[in-house]
Amino acid sequence: MTPLRRSFLFSFLDRYVAQVLVVLTTAVMARVLTPAETGLFIMAQAVILLGENFRDFGIGAYIVQEREIGRDMMRTAFTVTMILSLVMGGAVFLGAGAFARFYEQPELEHLLVIGTVGFLIIPFGTPIVAMLRRDLAFRALAGINVAAAIANAAVTVGAGLLGVGAASYMWGYVLSSALVAILAFCLKPQPGLFLPSLAGARRLLSFGSVSMLVSVANMAYDLLPRLVFGKILGADAVGLLSRAVAVCQLPERVIISGLQPVVLPAMAARAREGDDLKESFLHGHMLMSGVQWPALLMVALLADPIVRLLLGPQWTEVPPLVRVIAIANMALAPAFMTYPLLISLGRIGDTLRASLISLPPSALMLMAAAPHGLDAVALGLLVAAPLQMAVALHFICRATGLGWGEFFRASRASLAVSAGTVVIPLLLIASAPHGFDLDWPRTAGAIAGATFGWGIALMASRHSLSKEIRLLFGSLGGALRRGLRAGGTA
Repeated sequence: MTPLRRSFLFSFLDRYVAQVLVVLTTAVMARVLTPAETGLFIMAQAVILLGENFRDFGIGAYIVQEREIGRDMMRTAFTVTMILSLVMGGAVFLGAGAFARFYEQPELEHLLVIGTVGFLIIPFGTPIVAMLRRDLAFRALAGINVAAAIANAAVTVGAGLLGVGAASYMWGYVLSSALVAILAFCLKPQPGLFLPSLAGARRLLSFGSVSMLVSVANMAYDLLPRLVFGKILGADAVGLLSRAVAVCQLPERVIISGLQPVVLPAMAARAREGDDLKESFLHGHMLMSGVQWPALLMVALLADPIVRLLLGPQWTEVPPLVRVIAIANMALAPAFMTYPLLISLGRIGDTLRASLISLPPSALMLMAAAPHGLDAVALGLLVAAPLQMAVALHFICRATGLGWGEFFRASRASLAVSAGTVVIPLLLIASAPHGFDLDWPRTAGAIAGATFGWGIALMASRHSLSKEIRLLFGSLGGALRRGLRAGGTA
């Protein structure tokens, strides 16, 4: 197995375990908290995440993509991160009361104050974690992230069961952030890292200012509409929409979250070696769409049983939203490679231009739909998501020489695989007495039929993913045989 594939494997294992824990946590907390309490956490989380994006300042990405990183630059990265963390944490702390009064939700102040503790902790881990990513040390990162995910889940669920309410999520976030910083330092001790320095800060700030604007634009698109919905539709509507989005993100979290940490370091390394990234992009799109498109179609078809299983009976308004949002998310399959590819090619300005062209009109569209209800907001995503991807692809084509025809040809096999995946589930839904609201035996049959159809279509279309699967199982089989021989010899 190549070092890159090994990195992907460890990243997948890391994120898979983390997402299993997220799903279990969500399932428990959906039965402990009401939609309104969940909405309060989502609103507080929106503020914390916006602050986090200002604090991050693209410093992690800078460390990963820079050709040479010395000790002085690492100290500068820590110093800048700490200054920004103190500024943003102080701003959130001081503004928490005003935010709570604006929404007439006193508990929001308490949630935000807890969240600001994380701003004091995260700077001690960020530069070291970025250096581990740069070195493709994903085995070590997997250990850190799995430990943090276990701690987050245990604290959140434990506090929820003790009646702490929406603050349970915040305490989980704070304590898991502390654990990441501690474990990162233990695995890669950098005692001189925490000495203040601003050597080379101009270069870092030049990169970071553009990266921060890109991150903030994307985060604002994700989070500001939720804050508007909270004012117009109430905290319960925010809770319902957030859980619908979370269900639709399950394929992304299981698949893309395992790839994403590796994509930027891998592409940056290839760019430093002078490789052509167009083929890497097309290959990545084929692999991703071959899994994500069928998975999102299945989420749309099985929205009712999925919501019943994960969230429980008090979330009956979520499945119709899930069906629409899952279809809209199919347009975003190549999105996970857009930022890493453009950064690796030294085109960070294009990432900002793409965000500023597509995200403001998308956000305005969703906020304009809010007075008409959550169904209208979900329908708005059917326009917003393709718009965002079309703009991103324009900049990718310009940067790599990729043609639109090449992109669509790379998508054909995945479309065929997607069609093959849904044949049996659609037949079961058509024959069911309650349509999409399948009982558990039919749900199991739909999942089994989809898996069978996916595998057959994958082989019939000679999809690139089938080769990767064979290589993976071949590598795992070889490792198992070597282990058995070693055990026999011992």
